[in-house]
Amino acid sequence: MMRFLKRLFFGVIFNVAAIFLCQRLLNYLFNDFYFNGALEQLVILALILSLLNLLIKPILRILFLPLIWITLGLFALIINIVLLKAATIFMPVLVIQYPMTWLAASIIISIFNSFLHRIK
Repeated sequence: MMRFLKRLFFGVIFNVAAIFLCQRLLNYLFNDFYFNGALEQLVILALILSLLNLLIKPILRILFLPLIWITLGLFALIINIVLLKAATIFMPVLVIQYPMTWLAASIIISIFNSFLHRIK
C-alpha cells in the first residue's frame, strides 16, 4: 500500500511536469495543445492520469499483449493515447485536436512516466 501511494505521489509530480512541458513544447510546434485551467485543475488532471496509469494501464497491456508484440511495442503508444483521452474526458480542461499532437503528447508523458519504474 505504501509503495502504491509513493508511486501515485511521484506520478502526480511527473505528470504535472509532463503536461506543463507538453503545453509549452506542443503549443510551440503544433499550436494545438490547450490547457485551460488553473494549477489546481492541473494537479487534478495529473492525479487522474496517474490513477489511470497505475490501475488501468497494466490491465490494458495484458489484454493487448499480442498486439504489442506484433507491432513491436508501437501499440503501447495507442494505449497511452487512449489513457490520455480518458483523462481528458474526466477533466475537460485539456483540449487536443490533431492526431499528431495526441501522439506527441503521449510520447512525452510516457517518457516522464517511465521514471516511475525506477522508484521502489
